[in-house]
This record gives sequence, C-alpha cells and structure tokens, in this order.
Amino acid sequence: MRADLFVYISGPMTVTDDRTVEQNTADGLAVYLDLLRRGIPCFCPHLAGAFPEAWTSLDHARWLAYDRAVIDRCTHVLMMPRWETSAGARIEKDYAERIGKPVIYAPAELDDGRWRAAVGL
Repeated sequence: MRADLFVYISGPMTVTDDRTVEQNTADGLAVYLDLLRRGIPCFCPHLAGAFPEAWTSLDHARWLAYDRAVIDRCTHVLMMPRWETSAGARIEKDYAERIGKPVIYAPAELDDGRWRAAVGL
C-alpha cells in the first residue's frame, strides 16, 4: 500500500440521474476497491451512506463539514463519473481546488506519475 497517497472519492450518493442510493453506493464501492487493488489508500464516503440511518442522523451541512475535514487530510480528490450531477460532489471539488488539493478524474492519473507534478514533486 502506497504511503505517499490518500485519495478522497467524490461522486453522487443520493438519487440522481435516475440512479438509486444503492446504485451510487455500489459505484463508490467499485472505485474504492479499484484503488485498493492498485495499492492506493482511499476514503469512500459512499460507504457511510450504505446504512439508512446515515441519511437521517446528520444533516447535509454536518456531512459536508465532515467531508471537508477528510479532504484536508487527503493528497488528492478523485471525481467519479457523473460527479457533476451531485451538489455535494461539486462542493467537494470546489473546496479541494480552493485549498490546493489536486483533483483528478480517473485512477490511472495516479499510476502514471502525473500526481507528482500535481503536488509539486
């Protein structure tokens, strides 16, 4: 497992684009497992959404505050396909860019060394 990377996965979670919460959660899980297979540690907020109580225990503002705290600790933010359909993902992307975190759109961007240039190495 790489010690130089920690990736935040951002993408739709709630019902969007005719996709259910369950489908969006499965998409997030697929990206999460792909990164882990590549040896890249990551954080997948979709996994918290897999449990129905997550949608009622905290309001959206509290979830976004939590997401920002995790993004602060990550090296990169990976935007999943269809991220544009998610208000939360757009907020996460804007926040990452504002604090200077590299935003990427495919796991392969981490494999080819482009991440080094993005973080100034």
